[in-house]
Amino acid sequence: MKRILLLALLASLAACKESEAPAAPIRPAQVWTVTDQTTASNVSYSGEIKARFEADLSFRVSGKIMAREAEAGDSVKAGQVLAHLDTTDLNLNTQAAQAAARAALSDQATAKAELARNRELFQKNFISKAALEAYINRYNAAESSAKAATAQFDLAQNQSGYSDLKADKDGVITTFSAESGQVVAAGQPVAHIAYDGEREAYIRIGENTAKTLTAGTLVNIKLWSQPDTAFQGKVREISPATDVTRSFLVKISLLNPPEGVRLGATADISLPAARTQETNWLPASALFQQSKQAAVWVMGADHQVHTQAVNVIAYGEDGVIVSGLQAGAQVIAAGIHKLSEGQTITPIPYDGKAGS
Repeated sequence: MKRILLLALLASLAACKESEAPAAPIRPAQVWTVTDQTTASNVSYSGEIKARFEADLSFRVSGKIMAREAEAGDSVKAGQVLAHLDTTDLNLNTQAAQAAARAALSDQATAKAELARNRELFQKNFISKAALEAYINRYNAAESSAKAATAQFDLAQNQSGYSDLKADKDGVITTFSAESGQVVAAGQPVAHIAYDGEREAYIRIGENTAKTLTAGTLVNIKLWSQPDTAFQGKVREISPATDVTRSFLVKISLLNPPEGVRLGATADISLPAARTQETNWLPASALFQQSKQAAVWVMGADHQVHTQAVNVIAYGEDGVIVSGLQAGAQVIAAGIHKLSEGQTITPIPYDGKAGS
């Protein structure tokens, strides 16, 4: 009996130990205290130098490419031939159209002579008015056929001239997407040209920045290849809709660029920081994504952490500018992916490093 009671007591104690949940460990975490001021007056974006005007070049007729006269990266002049098509079929088409036009003109001449003779006969009352009208209708039909055949011949001649792909303006060939021997359709892009003249910088910005940026805003630009040379640009166009990257394309005209700015060069573009709402600077390591919403961990007075949604205004070189936080809030700046809601931490001042 005593042995049975002892076993029951031991089983009860084991059950109590199993029911006790282990306490979550108190983890040290680096904390950043939010202030009223942001540390950056400008927001920098990486952009690409592009031509203001670009175009896809294509043949106006289909055919087989016999030769290429230009390569990607070549500077070309207006009227310069870039590629040739095989002209065999085009020449045959022209010859056929020419023969048809000659035949139609011959029919027109015959119908005209017949009409003149029968008009004299009608005036002498040798034929009826109905017969004369038949000759008039035949001549009108022959005249229309001649005009159509002549127009078809002119079109065939024009198409023969389309066998050469030419640059319509001075520029630089950025891509050449067709090779010798390839059969291309009319209108199929064969080469892409960036025209000489005005240059622009393209950047992509977030929704909050797009709300405050306006066309005509002056910005500062530095090329990566010439970091000691700064010049200005002016915002020319802001895309009204986002692209596949969920960002807005901004086109910036270069106002006083240095000599030798190359297409495709990378540049740093500094936009004036928006101040339309209360914003705060945070280390980039403090930000994470929660259900498609940017968020941070905020430590309460009891040293427990809770998620707080924020709106990202801009990304800077050394951090992010956000709204949605109050001055004095203590944000976890490192080790954010090792925390859970309501977890207790030991706060450590942020040392500027992303590690926990």
